[in-house]
Amino acid sequence: MKTEEIEEIRKEVAKVAHILATPIDFDKLISDGLLKQVGTSYYTDNVHALPENISKKIKTFTPTKKGLKLTFYKETKKMIKLAKDTEHLRDK
Repeated sequence: MKTEEIEEIRKEVAKVAHILATPIDFDKLISDGLLKQVGTSYYTDNVHALPENISKKIKTFTPTKKGLKLTFYKETKKMIKLAKDTEHLRDK
């Protein structure tokens, strides 16, 4: 691999680590009309309308009568540490 390719991979890992370490603002997504909350579950009519940082955190989606039921990855201590350790590699 070339040095440039390795650097691009490092930047992508840093970017994804940052996304996965950042909590989701569900209230904002609901108020923007991108998500619906039914009980403790979240649904959307259009998964492609979600911002990139949110769509990368989708763990599963299941079609239902209410729309696509979404489950998300939670932030973990290890991911938060990785995001902090690779912060200098991210494109701001």
